[in-house]
Amino acid sequence: MSEYQDHVRQTLDGMHPDPGDDLSMDQMRWAAAPASNAVPDEATTAAVAEAHALLDHATDAYLALVDLLEDGDHRVVATASTPQGVLTECQELTVIGDAVVLDEAEALRVTVTVAAAMVACSTGSVVVRTSAPNGVESARGWAVRHGWLRPLRAPEIRQAYSVDTETGAPLDPPPGLEFRQAERVPRREADGSDENASRTAPPDNRPPNRRN
Repeated sequence: MSEYQDHVRQTLDGMHPDPGDDLSMDQMRWAAAPASNAVPDEATTAAVAEAHALLDHATDAYLALVDLLEDGDHRVVATASTPQGVLTECQELTVIGDAVVLDEAEALRVTVTVAAAMVACSTGSVVVRTSAPNGVESARGWAVRHGWLRPLRAPEIRQAYSVDTETGAPLDPPPGLEFRQAERVPRREADGSDENASRTAPPDNRPPNRRN
């Protein structure tokens, strides 16, 4: 299991961050919620289980997407449009051969945004802009549909770059940016484990040469 996956397990199991904290590697040890003598009712228990399942699913999607990224520097932007408003989180990561270098706090926030976009009344997307070692700049994207990441065609991602998200005014696409057809994000296969157990830290299903 990678450090990131183990960290996700530790931080999502009933814990809550202070948004003002500096979430560095050594500081992301969030305090557990205060103990309560109240016995949770069935609705609360079901809601907690559903939330964990949703975060598990979003984590699977995030890890599967990272597996698709080739060598280079990548900027990942996740957006969720919810009834409460629009959430946007981004991260920078680098792929060098077998290694993936990323900030775990950023990755966690992107994963939570993907989870928010998976809620039935929400929509969302993930866009990746890549700087390849040969200097080529490219962009591709995925829409969050039916609880998973669905690849967008090159014209669709070009259209996204051609509109000002705040005003709706047309924009000229960045010069030299190549728009690519996104790859299909494979779903994680069922492992036959206890279906009642939380999978907030899913098994490392990346190819052997990409595991830490």
